[in-house]
Amino acid sequence: MTVVRSGALLGFGNVAAYGHVPAWRGRPDVRLTAVAEPSADQRDLARRLLGDVHVYESAADLLRHERVDFVDIAAPPASHVPLITAAAEAGAHVLCEKPLATTVAAYRTARAAARRRRVVLHTVHNWKYSEAFGAVRRCLDAGAIGALRHIVFDTERDGCSAMVGENWRMRAAAAGGGIMVDHGWHALYLVLALANAVPRRVRATMERRRYPEIDVEDTAHCRIEFDAVTADINLTWAARARRTCWRFEGEAGALIVDDDRLIVRRGGTERSEPLAPALSAGSHHPEWFAGVIDAFARELDDPTVRGANQAEAEWCLLLLSLAYASHTGGGQAIDVPQLAAWLDDGAVAA
Repeated sequence: MTVVRSGALLGFGNVAAYGHVPAWRGRPDVRLTAVAEPSADQRDLARRLLGDVHVYESAADLLRHERVDFVDIAAPPASHVPLITAAAEAGAHVLCEKPLATTVAAYRTARAAARRRRVVLHTVHNWKYSEAFGAVRRCLDAGAIGALRHIVFDTERDGCSAMVGENWRMRAAAAGGGIMVDHGWHALYLVLALANAVPRRVRATMERRRYPEIDVEDTAHCRIEFDAVTADINLTWAARARRTCWRFEGEAGALIVDDDRLIVRRGGTERSEPLAPALSAGSHHPEWFAGVIDAFARELDDPTVRGANQAEAEWCLLLLSLAYASHTGGGQAIDVPQLAAWLDDGAVAA
């Protein structure tokens, strides 16, 4: 017999409406029963898309009146920790959009609440469920280019993503940072998954090329060094076109993902195959969110796998903090501290 869990959406902007909802609606084991959203227009959209749901203006009202098994947080980053904490205190498991938190001090509050109420805390790492990442993983596991040595992620966007209402991505108080938070978090968890090792050093520089009037960066360059692998992450909202390209250099060859094609080069030969959808096609990716739901459900059902995603998100938060610290210090390399010690005492300013 299928166990049906009830869930609530906290935040109903574009990513919730067009990325999360299509994937949730296809699940026989989930029933979305409530939505909290401050915008009246977006609350109306929630009613149109979801039908018979209870809609609230605030998460506090929702959690006071509804009993749900989990919440799906799709609100601006600065609100993540307060929402996580409130949901955990209400006994609800938490699925949260990236970044999990914007500072280590805030994250400690969320971690303590989740531990106290023994709820799952899971971040949306949806790019791990893209066709492109799966194809790269299979090639690397099969030894297609030998031992991996260098990773390059290039993310080029012709401007910041459009938003419903005010663009919070351009305000540090709401977003916690600029493109390094928005796109960089994705690159960080992908690099960690592929390097499969403890990072040793981080260096980063950031600029405002396109939006000099905002208080966050629109361009970032970050290098992460592992014992055997080096990763370069290049991000900008100041490009002339939308493009995503990944490059992987190994001891015996190279892999390239150029938006909608995978290219494998080895021994003077080259083969390629199509990928769909293209990595830069759209911003919501409902087809990838289905994989996120599966991973979240596994942690709910199997206590032995709980915490893997949360640990990955903690590494992302640490590396993100180091990247900003490096930039503030003129782009110098910073050694990566032990994760557990950093989480406990905040050895690096975040």
